[in-house]
Amino acid sequence: SAAGRVVYAGDLPIRGSHVIVDHGVGVYTGYSHLATRHVTQGQMLARGQVIGTVGTTGRVSGAHFHWEVAVNGAFVDGAYFVTMWMP
Repeated sequence: SAAGRVVYAGDLPIRGSHVIVDHGVGVYTGYSHLATRHVTQGQMLARGQVIGTVGTTGRVSGAHFHWEVAVNGAFVDGAYFVTMWMP
């Protein structure tokens, strides 16, 4: 989504292989059900850097990509952020 620091890279019961990126100013993005993770906790990411591949980990019925955005601890509509500039 944008540059940031990986604050979590691990497995969760429902989200499966999961990565959370801190973009600063209270904005976090999450990426779930990954088949592979290409990042580690604490790693700095550049915009567009590959963090993993689509998979079927966690509670799913088929391969897909789950993306979420939280601002100041509240989940928000990620479609809104697609149109915004982020560093």
